[in-house]
Amino acid sequence: MIPALAGALPGAEFEIAANGTAYSARIEIEETDAYIFSEPGILGEPVPSRVSGIRLEAPNGTVVPIREQGSGVITFPEGNYTLSFEGELGTPHLQHFFDAAHRANVTVPAGLNVTNPFLGGYSPGADLTVKPDGTTRLSWDSTGEVRVRFYDAAREAMLWFFASTWAVVAIVLLFPFLFDRLNRHRE
Repeated sequence: MIPALAGALPGAEFEIAANGTAYSARIEIEETDAYIFSEPGILGEPVPSRVSGIRLEAPNGTVVPIREQGSGVITFPEGNYTLSFEGELGTPHLQHFFDAAHRANVTVPAGLNVTNPFLGGYSPGADLTVKPDGTTRLSWDSTGEVRVRFYDAAREAMLWFFASTWAVVAIVLLFPFLFDRLNRHRE
């Protein structure tokens, strides 16, 4: 169960797997009888997500039975619950949208990073904490969406390699032009 204060927003916890290809989630849902597992498609339309290990718990810890309706929809008796599940990540990008504001936390394992704006990033309003073991924790006090794009050290090394290569190409191409201009100025 995600600890909550009376009157506080519902919470959500996401943890990205060490290899970056999957995640686990625990989401508090309130006063509802259905949940849709979806992610934004190419045009922003909801596309059913592939999830597994779906578990719905009542506030007292009792497991509540669910009915799968197809297209990523599950139904259950109306109430307040904690929903747990695992999902796949086809790209190094975790996205989740909420119907109402939530407190949210995302744990990115050591070996993956989010801080380089050319390779990674996260939705606005997050408080970023890097722990001594290299784990990164992103926390939102109130958000309607969680977006986290992450990368590994190899991808960052490739970025610096290509950036350095283009810098050398630019210098090599600009040097004759600048040298010619300097010679014309002296004449």
